[in-house]
Amino acid sequence: MDTPAPQRTRLYVRPPQSTPTHRKQLRALVREGCENRPGVYRMIGPTGVVLYVGQSRVLRTRLLSYFRAKGRHKGARILRHAFQIEWEYTNTEFGALLRELRLIKQHRPHFNAMMVQDEWPRAYVALTGGSVPGLRVVARSDDPAAIALFGPFRRVAQLREAVRALAEGTGLRDCVHDDVVRITGSAASRGSTLWFDDDPASQPRRGASRTRAPGCLRHDVGTCAGPCIGAGASQPYREAAVTVRAFLDGRSDAPVRTLEMAMQQASEQLAFERAAVIRDRLALVSWLHERVQHFHANVDRLTFRYHAVGPDAQEWVYLVRRGTVRAEVPAPKTPEERAAFRELAAKVFKGADPSGADIPTHDLDEFYLVASWFRRRPKEKARTKVAMRPAKRSPA
Repeated sequence: MDTPAPQRTRLYVRPPQSTPTHRKQLRALVREGCENRPGVYRMIGPTGVVLYVGQSRVLRTRLLSYFRAKGRHKGARILRHAFQIEWEYTNTEFGALLRELRLIKQHRPHFNAMMVQDEWPRAYVALTGGSVPGLRVVARSDDPAAIALFGPFRRVAQLREAVRALAEGTGLRDCVHDDVVRITGSAASRGSTLWFDDDPASQPRRGASRTRAPGCLRHDVGTCAGPCIGAGASQPYREAAVTVRAFLDGRSDAPVRTLEMAMQQASEQLAFERAAVIRDRLALVSWLHERVQHFHANVDRLTFRYHAVGPDAQEWVYLVRRGTVRAEVPAPKTPEERAAFRELAAKVFKGADPSGADIPTHDLDEFYLVASWFRRRPKEKARTKVAMRPAKRSPA
C-alpha cells in the first residue's frame, strides 16, 4: 500500500481578492455617490486595513478609472485586493494633496510604500532622542527614532563621512545601540542601555541586564565619551548634544570653529599628521554646515498665507509656517471674521510652536510637498501673501 506523500506547508499565502461581482457593486457605489470634486480616497482590504491612499481634483473620474484598468496595471492590481472604497472631499486640490500625505503617514498603506520609486539615492541626518542622544544617517524622512531630521542629501557616501566627522569632532556617539534596557527575570521595567559613571540616575539597576559592548574604538582613540561601555561624563556629553542640535538647526558653527582651533594648535605643536586628519575632518563638517544652512534658507522662504480657490469659487486660506501648513480656514469676509483671522494668524506666525520648534524636523515630507506644489505651479505663487500684515498705526 502506497503511503501518501506528506503535504507541504505553504510559506506564502496569496492575499484574498474580491470577486468581479463585488467589484461591480463598488463601481455602482462610486457612480451613484461620488462627485467630481477635489478629495482623497482609501482602498480597504477584507480586514479593514487601508491598502492604498490616493487623491484627485476630480475624485469621481479618478475612482472610475480603476474599473477600466486591466491586467498588471497598477490600478487593476489595487482594485483586485480592495473590498471597500472610502472617500472624502477637500476644499481645494492643494488640500487634497495635504490630506493624502497625512493619511499615508497615518496608515502606511502597503501599495503606497510598494510603488514609491526613486532612482536617485537619498539620506537624512538624524539626531536621536533619549538620555544619550546620537547622530545617524537614515533613509526615511520620518525615522521613528529621530527627534530632529535634516535633508535630503544626494551624496549619501559623503554625508556618512561628514556625519562621522561631526561626531568625532564633538564627541557625540554615532553607533546603533538602542536606548532600551533588557530586563531579566520577572521585572518588566525599561531604561537606558547607555549610561555614564558620574550619573547615578543612569546607572544599571539591580536585575537589569544591559547590552554592554565589549569595547568602543572611538572611545579608545578619544573621539567619543563611550556611553555604550558606561564611560565618560554626562554633563559635557549633553552640552555637546546641545551644540550639535544648534549646528543642525543652522544657529551655530561651533563645531567648525572648534576644528579650526584644533588644527591650528596641532600645527603649532608640529603634529602635522594629526593636523592633516583634523583638516580632512574640518572639510567634511564645513560641507555639512553649508548644506544645512542652505536647507534652513529654503525653509525660511516658506512662511506665508496661501489664498487658494476651490472648485465652487470659494477662497480658502492656508497659513504656512516654515513649510508646514498650520491652519486652513475660509477667507474672512465680515469684520468679525477678519478680527478672528488676525488673531489666528498672530498665534500661528508669532506664537511658539507646540512642539518647541519652528518646524517639525522629525518629518520633512510636508515641507517638500509645499515646496513642490509651488515649484510645479508657478502661477499659484501669485496667490501667496506675507504672513502677517503690518498693524495700522493710529493717527497721532
